[in-house]
Amino acid sequence: MNIMKKIKIAFEKVYILIAVAAVLLITTLCIGLVRYKKSTTQRTVNVAFYNLPEKVTKTLEDNIKSAELARVFFKSITLEELNNEKALKNYDVIFTYDGIVAENLKKKGTNISGRLFSMLPSSLKRETEDNSRKAIPVLLDHFELSYNKMIAEKTGLENPQSFNELLDFLEASKKYIFTPFFTNGGDDEILLGLISCLIEAKGGYDAYSDFVKNVRKNPALDKIISLKLGEAGSVTLEEILELFRNWQENGIVHPNWYNAKFRDIIAFMEDGQISVLFTKLSVHRTIPYKLIRDFSTERAPVASAASATSASVDHAVIAPAIYAIKLSKKSINDKVLHHLLTEETQSALSMGTQLGPVALRGESFDVQADDVRFFAASCRYGSRAGIYLDCFASESEASKKLCEGIRRYLNTGRL
Repeated sequence: MNIMKKIKIAFEKVYILIAVAAVLLITTLCIGLVRYKKSTTQRTVNVAFYNLPEKVTKTLEDNIKSAELARVFFKSITLEELNNEKALKNYDVIFTYDGIVAENLKKKGTNISGRLFSMLPSSLKRETEDNSRKAIPVLLDHFELSYNKMIAEKTGLENPQSFNELLDFLEASKKYIFTPFFTNGGDDEILLGLISCLIEAKGGYDAYSDFVKNVRKNPALDKIISLKLGEAGSVTLEEILELFRNWQENGIVHPNWYNAKFRDIIAFMEDGQISVLFTKLSVHRTIPYKLIRDFSTERAPVASAASATSASVDHAVIAPAIYAIKLSKKSINDKVLHHLLTEETQSALSMGTQLGPVALRGESFDVQADDVRFFAASCRYGSRAGIYLDCFASESEASKKLCEGIRRYLNTGRL
């Protein structure tokens, strides 16, 4: 074998070795790239917000980013995007209010680590409900009653703790106030929130949940107005609406309260003409301090303790919770949600949103925010969202039609 042939064979061997090495290098790089991409994906959390106030989304964003647990991307989505199965798969966690929308999302979710639920009061865990492990509350709003301290002093009455005491407080207030009770009933959510609170107050959680079931089945007013709610059949929607009509006729509430807007609340408060105000905690926060400082806040009082059935009635507080729903199985999701439930972050969330915390530990923005957590913890069935959120998607035509029917009935006494 001549020298040139030996050199050629040697080069061929080198080429083979180089080719093998190149293949091994490319394979290693590809495997590494795949692993890196997978690792990066696992450390990335895509967060969606649906139907939440800007203050809430901003506060949640800030507190999630501050933990530096993952690469986090945020987006507020529309109802159209929410209903798009393909688009929804782009998100790992979605924050929205408790209610029918959250229930539907939970069906597509995945379980949250059980240790996170140990940070909540028992009543907020909802352990017996379907898909309860797939979502967890992080904040609480509240449909509240605020009582005028000066009127309470003049009447010599304390804040009502029962429904009968509320009626006595309103009647006694007529001596000092043009329209003792007031709310921005022209807002559909407030109108349905008030009805939710009174149905729950008079019939307990059993009556409220029965009402939700029937409204979901058929929200037409003529189909639900006469239904006896709960096993005891202790209350009907008609009874609640007739109570309001009686208040209208007897000067307890302004005769056009069901069309009132937020600006009307401000005008009546500036004139000193409200004894009892019903609204949401989040709305309460937008009322100037000089007007709201003379009011103290309570939950809607339940039926009189002297009634035959109230001692055995279990209750919930109508306080819409903001839920985190886990949509993907990434372990980093649980770390982010755990961070939001820590004492330090719960305090920061309450301070930033002025809403109520949910965890057992954590400071509240003020007594109103702290009371919401206490009310929810003390009720067997915790917090519930109210008919507006429990039965309808945001701005639904069905909810608008129901509210139109209710206002017509309040005005005329007819369907």
